[in-house]
Amino acid sequence: MEHEIVVDDEVYNALAQHRRGFEQPNDVLRRLLFASDDDPIAHTANISSPPRLGRLLPLMEAGLVKSGDELRHERVRKGQVLKATIAEGGLLRTEKGIYSAPSPALKALVGTEIDGWHKWIHTRSGKTLRELRNMLRSSDLGSEQP
Repeated sequence: MEHEIVVDDEVYNALAQHRRGFEQPNDVLRRLLFASDDDPIAHTANISSPPRLGRLLPLMEAGLVKSGDELRHERVRKGQVLKATIAEGGLLRTEKGIYSAPSPALKALVGTEIDGWHKWIHTRSGKTLRELRNMLRSSDLGSEQP
């Protein structure tokens, strides 16, 4: 079944700006609306959508991290230090885009699959995101006991 939606020139021009190659407007909408964490271009598109929440939000709510905190990953053999910033809603901002989870954010920078929970270090605390997540989990378990 096919439905028709009429858009004004401003919306059409925004779609045209985000077009890749020979994409049709429907293709652009599908990509932007159903974006994966691996697609930083879709996440930086200037199209109104519901606010996205990131996987670091529970750590923020527990006060273990805060918006603006820096994360780093050192690639010793390559002499690189990669950085990310924790953004509002528990998202991660890198030079490549905005991501909802640590692993896709680090993968975009490194170029291969990598466990961001294990490899990102929260600069302020010196702990990995996994260590912070485990702290949160153990405190949750402790609060459930009488």
